[in-house]
Amino acid sequence: MERRQIAPRIGALASVITAVVAAAPFVLVDGNTQLLAAYYGSGPVGLTAVVAFTLVGAVGFASGERGNVDPEAMAGGLVVLGVVVVGLVGLWWASIDETVLYSFPSGYRWIEWHPVAVFIAAIAVLVAAGVYARSVLE
Repeated sequence: MERRQIAPRIGALASVITAVVAAAPFVLVDGNTQLLAAYYGSGPVGLTAVVAFTLVGAVGFASGERGNVDPEAMAGGLVVLGVVVVGLVGLWWASIDETVLYSFPSGYRWIEWHPVAVFIAAIAVLVAAGVYARSVLE
């Protein structure tokens, strides 16, 4: 398989993984609704918007090669989406109040590493979008 066929599949997978990783505390943390609300609401738009953007990205990656839209336009849009997602995750991560992040019960200490995991997953979306755009423009 060549890059043009693999990149959108990897991009769609990276987008879904980013959404799942971002939504993990919402599913895995029992109770603590106020802490979760403060955690997800940090930053200019919060983490919930990132989940929505990455799911839109998954659809975009799938649409580009299925002939539903112009691949060149979709590739450019996906690069922009990747930059926006990485930027929003970075802003969200920087905006999390430390008292919120470190106030979860000891059974949920993994959440301290959650912003790092979301950021790495978001970078994967951006890289996949860049590889896809390059393969489309070749």
